Amino acid sequence: MSASITQSPSSGASADQFRRSGYTLLPQVVSPESARLVATYALLQQKWPGYYQSEEMFRVALGRYADALSEALLLELKPVVEQATGLELLPCYSYLRIYGNGAILPKHLDRPSCEISTSLTLGFRAPAAWPLCVHADGVDKPLSLMPGDMLIYRGADVPHWRETFSGEYWVQTFLHYVDAHGQFTDFKFDGRERIGPFDKLSMQRKFQRPASLGQYDKPATVGPDAPCPCGSGLRFRDCHGRKV
Repeated sequence: MSASITQSPSSGASADQFRRSGYTLLPQVVSPESARLVATYALLQQKWPGYYQSEEMFRVALGRYADALSEALLLELKPVVEQATGLELLPCYSYLRIYGNGAILPKHLDRPSCEISTSLTLGFRAPAAWPLCVHADGVDKPLSLMPGDMLIYRGADVPHWRETFSGEYWVQTFLHYVDAHGQFTDFKFDGRERIGPFDKLSMQRKFQRPASLGQYDKPATVGPDAPCPCGSGLRFRDCHGRKV
């Protein structure tokens, strides 16, 4: 896979935009061919019963916390994200998701483990690109991401969402980091002992402090035993639904 960006003035411009607006868009961080390969892998994993978790809060979506290939991307693309943000980062977790026809991503903010978030488009079958919207610089901005394109944004500060999806499927992976010199360093590895596949039946996640609830999250619409909308893979009551 191509997992690098060149040392060029555009990299500095990306970091400047990130500092100014809280987001930056990088085209073809992964080659389109490699992105489609990962998308095919993600789609084939649907054949493995129980691999994905149904996510009803997005209407039609399947998700997997800490998928092995996404965890590899989390590590391999960290230098790219550091260069584009101008920050030294600690990896937290990855999340692989397949959206279906009629899916929607509500407007929200993320928890501290998603301080520096990325959204990487892997592949889709749809009549047109499905914009990922951010509210930055005082305005709503719909951004189109083709396979291999990555949006980097401050997940806990920049509201983001998607309107209703009209297509057969859309495959996305999310890679989350924290600033190595910031206030959320204790969220490194997202409470896990290491980066890598995570078995929630035999492994535990431990935090020094509970995750905080973002102001755009809507806990009233999510049942306590439903998967948390933030993408952690935990039940809502064990994640953003915790009283803090």
